[in-house]
Amino acid sequence: MSDVKKSLKDKIEKVEKGLFLMSLDRVRALSVHETVELIEELRGVVAAAKADLEKL
Repeated sequence: MSDVKKSLKDKIEKVEKGLFLMSLDRVRALSVHETVELIEELRGVVAAAKADLEKL
């Protein structure tokens, strides 16, 4: 697997994990502060994934 594909796969897994942390499936709800931090982190991951897509 190419480095770009592996990088994209890792980023998608981070987004998936972040979405799980904010989902109804989660036992403990995140605080507002934790949710805001997670959203900002995921926005960065998505921006990096978009940059990786440009490399393909």
